[in-house]
Amino acid sequence: MKEAELRKHATCSVCGNRILAAGMPLFWTVRIERHGVKLDAVRRQQGLTMMLGGNAAIAAAMGADEDMTMPMMEPVTATVCDSCGTEMSCVAALAEVGSNAIAQGREHSERPSGAEG
Repeated sequence: MKEAELRKHATCSVCGNRILAAGMPLFWTVRIERHGVKLDAVRRQQGLTMMLGGNAAIAAAMGADEDMTMPMMEPVTATVCDSCGTEMSCVAALAEVGSNAIAQGREHSERPSGAEG
């Protein structure tokens, strides 16, 4: 990771502190995606597998290779300091704080220089 990218990840999306505030020179970047399973596609693939005697490898080769899921939200990337990374376990909450951190980052970058917020 180069300096410019590190600067983008300098603040923890969970606690709002700088990533080195805990004293550990480690942090996490987490990409969160939420998907829904397309049951019709799964049923089609399962049916083909059953027709081919239960051989999933042949069914995969002969099938349409269609998407089995659909994205339910835009991907979110969150930065998590090492302290928060060992405490937090709720992925949905992390997705929420990550998207809020991204929105706040846009607000800060859109402000004219010298403006206070």
